[in-house]
Amino acid sequence: MKLLKKQGEKIIPDFIEEDYISAIETALNRCYYYFDKNIEIRRISQADENELGYDGVLNTIVPFYIQFKRSDFYSPRFTGKIANQRKSVSLPIEKGFFAFELLKKGKEYGQHNALYKLSQNNKAAYVAPLFFKSTELKKLKFLSSALLPVQYREVYFHPLRGRDLIWRNKTLFKNSITIPPHEIISDRSVNHHYSFCKDYKVGFHSDPINLENSKSNNLYYFIQDVFEQLNYNNSENIIDKNFRLLSELLGLKDESEEYNFILTASINRISGLNLENDIKNITKELSPIDKLLIIEDILYQYFNIRQFVMYNAW
Repeated sequence: MKLLKKQGEKIIPDFIEEDYISAIETALNRCYYYFDKNIEIRRISQADENELGYDGVLNTIVPFYIQFKRSDFYSPRFTGKIANQRKSVSLPIEKGFFAFELLKKGKEYGQHNALYKLSQNNKAAYVAPLFFKSTELKKLKFLSSALLPVQYREVYFHPLRGRDLIWRNKTLFKNSITIPPHEIISDRSVNHHYSFCKDYKVGFHSDPINLENSKSNNLYYFIQDVFEQLNYNNSENIIDKNFRLLSELLGLKDESEEYNFILTASINRISGLNLENDIKNITKELSPIDKLLIIEDILYQYFNIRQFVMYNAW
């Protein structure tokens, strides 16, 4: 009798990527109280427009960027190429591992390279689940919708359980890995993957690399690092850098007709206007919030990269 799925050598998750994204976004779009601050995490298009108009809030805005990936699980019985490559660079496979393929359009890795370039001035990473069963996703969905607000601290009081819990160990963020893009990919001929295990041992394929210094961790610590950037008081400079980067991410020149067309289309989508030929004058008048809206729109439309902003709402 043949065993199902070849004894589970490769297991494709029984949930779709959008369900995972929805659960994480629900959690990120909540209000987190952190020490003496009232911290909001939002996509800028979902944030309160009046609240974001205050200079005090603007000075604390920190954008960060996520590319969500659903990963396949490879059991300890798997003996294929990725497992052999992990072994060849001293990465563990004894307890199984996960892997996802990088998106290639045509023969280019535009999505990955955009995420990498964003990571040079911002927190930016792939975020993937450390599970493959829909039952784990249901737990994530429950945790992401229950008990608002929560305290983003090492220890917080759980009102239903009547005792203190350590937040960093909660399933909500513990069961998602963050992998910063490690370099630009310029080749055009091969497929590439990141592989990883629950101990955050990450490899890059096809020519295997042990990314022992990749700074991969769980989503809790990724968000904690973003919190610590609230002291930058450099928000407008970061926003301007990201806005100026857009043309490079698209492989276009700032003044090109094609780039101006993309900017115009983005502004029209966001505002509901029907601008045609005054884009140069309009871009000179854009506020930092306007620029964040355009960055969010273009990154999502062209790269499926999601921009979030964190800010102190007090």
